[in-house]
Amino acid sequence: MSDARFAVRFCRLAVVILALIVGHAVPGWADALRDGRFRDEVVSIIHEIRPAAVIIPDADPTQIRIGERTIALDNLYAHLRNIAASGRRREIESFLASFLPGSGGTVCCASATYEKVKPRLRVQLLPRDFLREHPELVQRPFSTTLAVVYVLDEPKRYRYVTRDMVAEWGVDLAAVEAVAVTNLAEASQDVAAELAVDGDQPFYLLSRSGDDYDAARLLLPRFLDELRKALKAESIVVAAPTRGLLMAWPSDSTKHAALAVAATKLMNEGPYSRSDELFQFDGRNLRPLGATERAGHGR
Repeated sequence: MSDARFAVRFCRLAVVILALIVGHAVPGWADALRDGRFRDEVVSIIHEIRPAAVIIPDADPTQIRIGERTIALDNLYAHLRNIAASGRRREIESFLASFLPGSGGTVCCASATYEKVKPRLRVQLLPRDFLREHPELVQRPFSTTLAVVYVLDEPKRYRYVTRDMVAEWGVDLAAVEAVAVTNLAEASQDVAAELAVDGDQPFYLLSRSGDDYDAARLLLPRFLDELRKALKAESIVVAAPTRGLLMAWPSDSTKHAALAVAATKLMNEGPYSRSDELFQFDGRNLRPLGATERAGHGR
């Protein structure tokens, strides 16, 4: 992966971060979600594709209750921001398919042999709070707020690797992680990043490839080193506020506190929130910021 792939361009997300840095108000992203218009749109589609579905009234406009299931709509709403109008209906139906009565499920991969699934293994990062409710997933601590998990990549989704699956494969967890990290590194060779500049100086980088593994690239030292080189810095601060976003900026940036605020805001808004924890990468090692360094970032 060469520095040339880091395109110098501004996207909506970059504009939002700049607005936070200079103190401007950021326009609301979720009006139709908060006032119920988006819920009404989804309910209308449900009535068309599943007339028998029982939708229970709910005071919260950001969710729908279907029978005994409550479906949060915030992640779907955020996902649709990047979808053309022509594909909107298809994306909503695809999202609903796994929730609605009568929907067929995907056959679980637990019975597949290890050799068969090895090419599809990837690493992911999940909040440790989330994983307390899912002890069946294979996991190991990564930081104070995040843990490493393992997934089987599929064309439109991925499946988490469970303890039962690893036991059936009869392989060591270290071997699973080594393969998963290697596979993600190979899939990341052509991933681009968006570089914001201040005059002729690199300001910060955003990596949001759309493949759902941007946060997980905290586990790829060579990828992080490409970010560091693109920022022309001896060391960088890195954050993974959502599954689909990795942020980086020079450790000595004069705007580091504002960038840290932006990381927290982006984590809170989602979708697929991960952490606003800050890490430093010096070209060799990745570590969480210490107490003094966090204080310098307003933490």
